[in-house]
Amino acid sequence: MKKPNHELRIANRRTAGFTLIEVMIALAIIALTSVILLDQRVEIVRDAERARDTRSAWVLAARKLAELEMDPAVWQGTGSQSTGDFSEVDPAYARFFWEYAVVRVPVPMNDPLRPQAQPQKPKEILRLGLRVTTPSQEDPILLEALFPVDQGKPPPQEAPVAPGQNPPGGNLPTEVQPAPAAGTPK
Repeated sequence: MKKPNHELRIANRRTAGFTLIEVMIALAIIALTSVILLDQRVEIVRDAERARDTRSAWVLAARKLAELEMDPAVWQGTGSQSTGDFSEVDPAYARFFWEYAVVRVPVPMNDPLRPQAQPQKPKEILRLGLRVTTPSQEDPILLEALFPVDQGKPPPQEAPVAPGQNPPGGNLPTEVQPAPAAGTPK
């Protein structure tokens, strides 16, 4: 027995494949998912750049702090300040900027246990503030260090040591005894 013509069309349509609407919906879902994943990937790359810049800024700040600590010109007078970038380290670091200020700060020497005692002359310290910035960071890196002011006192001089004597505070032998030869009694 033969099937009617319209029943054949319905059977062919069921086995023929997807309709245009179904294909369009599937493409829309794929496109939306791709856009969301691409946006997340871009954000991950930005986060990695910020982390790299933060790490580099901390390393450069530590380097600059050590450099300033070793520079005697920074510690003379009542203070100093300067700005610059790290292009002298490497041209790739030209976008990292530093700024420092050294300020002489008095430190009161009052004894809190004896408030009626005569106040002593205040001592001074040098306060170093260092700021490192980079374009990818909102907040700069701030370092602060305190250094004592050289009061101009000469270092204590040790008394000269006569030959055969021990220096003060030391227990060095006055003569070096040769080691006994192997097999000889001590």
